Amino acid sequence: MSLDDRLRANLTENLHAEHFADEIRIVGGMDDCPETERVLDAFRNVPREAFAGPGPWSTRSVFYDMALRKTPDADPRWLYHCVLVVLDEKLGINIGEPSFWARILARTCIRSDSRILQVGAGVGYYTAILDQLAGQGGKITAYEVDDALVKRARENLQSLSNVGIQQGNAAIELEENGPFDLIISFAGATHIPAKWISQLTPNGRILLPMTGINGWGAMVLARMQDQSLTGKTLGRCAFYPCAGARNDMQAKRLDELLYTRAQCDRAQVNFSEFSLGAHIESVMPEA
Repeated sequence: MSLDDRLRANLTENLHAEHFADEIRIVGGMDDCPETERVLDAFRNVPREAFAGPGPWSTRSVFYDMALRKTPDADPRWLYHCVLVVLDEKLGINIGEPSFWARILARTCIRSDSRILQVGAGVGYYTAILDQLAGQGGKITAYEVDDALVKRARENLQSLSNVGIQQGNAAIELEENGPFDLIISFAGATHIPAKWISQLTPNGRILLPMTGINGWGAMVLARMQDQSLTGKTLGRCAFYPCAGARNDMQAKRLDELLYTRAQCDRAQVNFSEFSLGAHIESVMPEA
């Protein structure tokens, strides 16, 4: 069954999808608000098994110290939990943990007509989630470096007319596809590339993991206002590195600035040197 067929199916009768949404709500500690419901609907409507490949699947859970576990069999119900689905163990490529992304996306408040740049499409699962949130009036341009992942993403998303998959490194090879209302990186950066800033709308936003030497850091939501960027941290995270958007000195500085969970969860972020690719100048915990 194609992704388009599954999206048209009556998934309210799918007990796996309903349980999935409930688990995401609880594990993610999500607020009871309309934006939460929009995001949970997106997770209900996108079939995870259409992207994970043939089972059984290798998964990781924060409840088991991220230890690698194989599902008992190929029943799709095992995918409808708050687990990472491992795509490439050696490279550290996964379909990300749902409760984390649901919480972050709900706090980002994506408009239904948004033009979005996704950096790191993987196999397209979160591209499909973003398409749900952007709606028919939106447009998703998704970049992916890996040849095999690009092929899988294009196959998985071929029925979605508002989605385009580009092969390449968006940090250094981004074409003039903008302007974008929102740029989302699914790989860890130490700074915001100038190419991203140049393709933002006047009030555009950038959501990205800013990570240190070992891949740990904070999700940052930055907004362009009056030709300058301001931002805030949304929570602690760990990510695969974003090629072309990393600098060792800035990675060390990030480790110094984001050394406590409190700074990762509730802090204002100042940016500077936009023409060189903005970086965190200081992190100030909110009062």
